[in-house]
Amino acid sequence: MAPTQTPSQVNVVALRQFVPTLHTEVYAAIDPTTTKLPQPFTAVILGGSGAVGGGLARSYARAGATGVVLAARRLELVQAVADEVKTINPSVQTLTLKCDVSSPSDVAAVAEATRAQFGATVGAVVVNAGYSGPLVNDITQETAEDFQKAFNVNTLGTVFAAQSFIPIIRDAAATSPASYKGVFIGISSMAAPTINGPVAHISYCASKFAQARIIEMLKEQQQQQNGGDDDGIFFAALHPGGVKNLTESPDLAGAFCVWLTQNQDRVRVLNGRFLSAKWDVDELLSKRDEIVEQDLLRARSAL
Repeated sequence: MAPTQTPSQVNVVALRQFVPTLHTEVYAAIDPTTTKLPQPFTAVILGGSGAVGGGLARSYARAGATGVVLAARRLELVQAVADEVKTINPSVQTLTLKCDVSSPSDVAAVAEATRAQFGATVGAVVVNAGYSGPLVNDITQETAEDFQKAFNVNTLGTVFAAQSFIPIIRDAAATSPASYKGVFIGISSMAAPTINGPVAHISYCASKFAQARIIEMLKEQQQQQNGGDDDGIFFAALHPGGVKNLTESPDLAGAFCVWLTQNQDRVRVLNGRFLSAKWDVDELLSKRDEIVEQDLLRARSAL
């Protein structure tokens, strides 16, 4: 007999399979080459190395970004990604910088350098840096350093990015077409809603859950500042798929982010919510009424 699943396990499974069709590769509806971004357009990727960072950079380059900023702790790795971007789109300008997202001064320096080189053209900021720590299911095997680093990178890194880059995105939106307001995306994980099971290591799951809540609150603060109007920056916490174990293409998350970027009007109902790059976008949009009426894809208490 199969073991009985707890309600929380059932909820996570339901979230993973929120729509019937799950993708592992880039598909026609989110192909970044089919619709060009507003021009000029700069994409900023914090955590611009690694599988997802490379996928993000390639996708924005294919979509016609005129500038790509790549920042990470190891400069040689982001430079390799920048070289790849130039092979895809030789006309794109790149800026590579060393940055630890857990350092507010590092993030602020990236923002200053971005503004200096690209001015009011930043239309997308993606916070991709992450720290998972040891994969253990016992808090006594997680150190204080594991918890501090997980929250510093996964949670505070998103805060510092928002503080430094939201003003820059807003400045760019003021000169862009009226329907385009820019995007701010935190690369999240299905670990965020996970509370039990063999991969439920507390430092990573809790810090990613906190990141998703920050994304929600950024959207809510913006709406309050706009007098209840939701016509502003699009915020999302995005699960990229199982990139480390190669179950999904690293370009899938990048193409999904570009699709969100290119479809400001269509995706507005998803603002501030937790999304998965694996979800079929047409099926996702077909559930817009249900998402709004039941206030789905948010972190909520059962009370």
